[in-house]
Parts: sequence; C-alpha cells; structure tokens
Amino acid sequence: MVFRKLKTFIGSLTMAVTLLIAIAAVLAWGTIYEARFGTASVQRFVYRSWWFQTLLAFLAVNLAAAALGRFPWQRKHTPFVLAHIGIILILAGGIIGGVWGIEGQLIIPEGKSEQLLQLNQNVLLVHPVNPGEIFVFPTRFETQAWVHEPRATFSVPFKDRSFQLTVDRYFPDTRIDEEVVSQGSVENPAVHLLLAQGGRQEGVWLFARDRERFAVQWGKIRVLFLEPAGKAGQDRGTLTVEFPDLKTRREIPVPSDFSKPVPIPGTPYRVKFKEIFKDFAIRREGAFNRSDSPNNPAVAFTITGPEGTEPFLAFSLYPDLSVLHGTTPKIHAHVSYSTPVSSSVPSNAVCLARKSSRELVWILTGPHGEKRVEDFQLDKRIRHPWLELEFWADAFYPNAKQVQRFSSRGDEVRQEALHLVAQDAKGASETWLLKGVPASLVLGGEEILLEYRKAAWRLPVALKLIDFRKNVYPGTQMPSGFESDVELTDPDRGLVLKRKITMNNPLKYRGYSFFQSAYLEGPPEATVLAVRKDPGTPLVYLGCLIVIAGVVSMFIFRRGSPPE
Repeated sequence: MVFRKLKTFIGSLTMAVTLLIAIAAVLAWGTIYEARFGTASVQRFVYRSWWFQTLLAFLAVNLAAAALGRFPWQRKHTPFVLAHIGIILILAGGIIGGVWGIEGQLIIPEGKSEQLLQLNQNVLLVHPVNPGEIFVFPTRFETQAWVHEPRATFSVPFKDRSFQLTVDRYFPDTRIDEEVVSQGSVENPAVHLLLAQGGRQEGVWLFARDRERFAVQWGKIRVLFLEPAGKAGQDRGTLTVEFPDLKTRREIPVPSDFSKPVPIPGTPYRVKFKEIFKDFAIRREGAFNRSDSPNNPAVAFTITGPEGTEPFLAFSLYPDLSVLHGTTPKIHAHVSYSTPVSSSVPSNAVCLARKSSRELVWILTGPHGEKRVEDFQLDKRIRHPWLELEFWADAFYPNAKQVQRFSSRGDEVRQEALHLVAQDAKGASETWLLKGVPASLVLGGEEILLEYRKAAWRLPVALKLIDFRKNVYPGTQMPSGFESDVELTDPDRGLVLKRKITMNNPLKYRGYSFFQSAYLEGPPEATVLAVRKDPGTPLVYLGCLIVIAGVVSMFIFRRGSPPE
C-alpha cells in the first residue's frame, strides 16, 4: 500500500510540474551565470554537476513511474508511452554525456602534430626540478569565481619529504601593477622607452636578458633591447643548449661547415646544424628565406642522444616560440639562438644595443635595409629617419628589480591567478601563479615548480596540420571562414587519413568530433579545433525519433477515439 502511494506520488503530474519548474529555474540561472563567468565555468558548476544530473535522473524516474502507472497498456496508450520512453532516453543520453563526455580544444601549429586535448577544467601541477614525481590536483576555483579566499589545501607527498600547499587567494580577473626599481643584486639591464607617433604616446619597459620582454611590436615597428655583439668568430650566431636533467648549459658557435655533428661537451648528446635563416618563413613546400634582411633569424638543427634524434628550430627574436605552441620534444632540452647585434636588427626597427655594461647605442633601420647608429643619452629625443616616430629613454637600470603587485578587477573569469603558500616543518615560502605561466618557489633550499593550467587528455589519435587557410570577405580583412587540411594517424588501427575540416564540416572519427573553431596568428599559424566526444548522443537521437513516432501514432491510433 505504501509502495503504491509512493509510486503514484513519484509519477504524479504535481511532481512532474515541480521538477520542470526547478529545471527551468536552474537553466535560467545557468544562462546568467554563463554570461558572467563563461561557458567552461557553467558547464562544470551547473550542467555537469552531480546535483543537476540527479535532477534530470529524477525527472526520468517520474516519467517512468507515470508510464508504469497505466500498465497494462492498451493500444490507445501508444502515443503516451512512446513520448515518455523517448524523453527518458533523451534525459539518459544527456546524463551519460554530462558524466562521461569529453570536451576541449586541440591547438595544432602548421606542420606539427598534436595529440593532447586541452579540457575545459583546470589543474594545479606540482613537481621538483628533477623529473620523476609530478602531482596533478584538479581544481574548481573558476566555478565559484566570487570566492577570492578559497583556503584550499593540497598535500604533496614527495619521496624525500612532504609539505602542504595552500591556495589562500584566487583572482579570476587579475590586474598586475609592475614597478621597476634600481635595487637588484643581480645584473639585469632594463630601459624604459617612450614612443610617440601621430598623437599616440606609450611607455614600455624592455629587459635585455628576459626572453619574453627584450622586444615588443609597436604597430609595424619592432622595438628591441639587445645584449652586446657576439665574440669574434661567432658572426653566424651562437646556439645555447641547456639540459635541466643534467644541470648543464653549453654555448656552441654555429660553424661554417654543417657536414659534421658537433659534440656537446660533458653530455652524451651531439648537435648537427642543418640551415641558417636570416628571414625565416614557411610555406607548403617547407621553410625558406623570405629576404636577406634579418627580420626573423633562425637556425635549424638536430640533437642526437640516448633518446634518439630530435629536430629543433630556434628563433633569435622569438626564443620561446616552440614553448608557446605547446610542442614537447622527447629530448628534454632548452635551446636558444643568439646572433650578433649587427646582424640581428630587423627592418623598421628601433634597437638599443649594449656595447658594454653601461655603454649603449641606438641602431635604427628602415624598410629597405637602411641603417643608422646614434649615441645614447637619457631624455634625448630622437626622430627616426625613415619612420614617422619619435622616441627617447627616460630610465636605464643596469641592476633592475621587478616588483609586481596583484589585485582583482572583478569576478569575471579572464586572467586567473593563484597565491600559494608552501609550508613544511622547516619553514614556508609563497608565490603568485598566473594561469598558463609556470612559476617556482624555494622551500627548504630546494626549488619546486608549479603550474596552473587546463587539464590535458591524450587522444587515441594524432592530428597533424598540413595546411591552414583563412578566407576573408572581398575588400576586407574580416575572416569569412577557416579551413584546415589535417592528417589523422591512428596507431592502434594502423590508419592514416587525410581530411579537410571547415566550419560547417567537422571531422568525425571513433566517436570524436573535431570542429573548426578558431586560429592563432603565426609564424607559424595554428588552428584551434573544438573536440567533443559524447557517448550519450546515440540515445538522444533515438529518443528524438521515438518522440516523433509517438506524435505520429497519436494521429493514427487515436483517430476517432473519444477523449478520456
């Protein structure tokens, strides 16, 4: 008796209306939440949450109880039963997709292959300098972006010692105010430049030894702060190879003879140079020299060691290009390529070059290889002879120190940052960690590496970008569509397929759908593919067909039947 009343209550219309109102309210709230915090946040906090999936499951139970309440069914019940079965299948498909579905982005530079999918959730990575122990902690800070003091604690059990890592501050929209002072104990040359052109004026700090901040692009003008020219006999440039695992760093002058490999002293590796580029560019046929001007100096080479042979390409003006595009060589080495100042200044440039620790000169270049050298003097305004530009330096610090202050502009998820405190029995250490930018802290005399980034998922297939094309509307630079020619490799099945992915023509393979989403400017250009695998999709499609069949059967089986 009690069971019958419970079944009647669960399958009642009152319960159905209550559940539908609750789901509608959650969806309305989710729309507002998504507009403020983004799609990834609402997916994790609302649509893929256990409580929302439970709400959908309870609605499916309500429909099943309502259908079973009329058992044994008669012919006139066919539309009613089919509609309920179809909706239950749709809900089941949605729940399966929400719990076990995979969704993320695949970023592939032109000519490269990629297999790691960036998921729509974040993780905190903790590992020592020496490889071996990597701890990955899933996080959910962005799902409650209004909580700026989460007080989340993670236990890191390293083999030799363990410590606690606490996130005491989370800023979803971080503002970084930087102050540069002349108080550093380590030599760190920095200059503050002021640029003026056509009523526009802007100030910028350049750091000669910072691989990311030694140069900026100001419109069509390249502004650089370069170290002294290379040593005699190094006019072709110098390759610097660092092996973090071996704690070894070596500088190798680029030789004139490329026929023989060059051993790297103190390591089991050797380098073989392939080609030097003054103005590197790439097209479908491969890499080539676009001009004789040093607009993009680069060197191509291979490193051979116990892991095998790995090809590398190092850029003088873009030292972190391979890191920015997410490539992961099997040989753990950091490489950089430096060329003498006299041969590293591109066209349309303003270059401040250090001749010695405190002696500097301006090197100005024009659009056709013109070059002029000017003496450096603080606060002296100089007009570029070939560009409509006026510039001057109002500060130069040989021993600069960068002081950063973090604050939050609001709750909208834009540029996330964490403040972490590591603590063990011997002491504590703290640091700020920007999303996507690795950082480190020293605890007990040992360096610990940290990274806050998107979680990764290794796909069963690898995609290589053969060619990327951006179509624009005639007479404008507005993109009208993107196309990617890709090569899909499935090692498990021994298949290699070539396909074209466009905005309205995704690639579907083994349950994964690859959609053309966006692109990144080069060189080289990179395509951004949205990837989705939803195991519940077949049930959703089947449920829709059954609902349609129920609507059709309503006109077939109930024609002429009196209303109940």
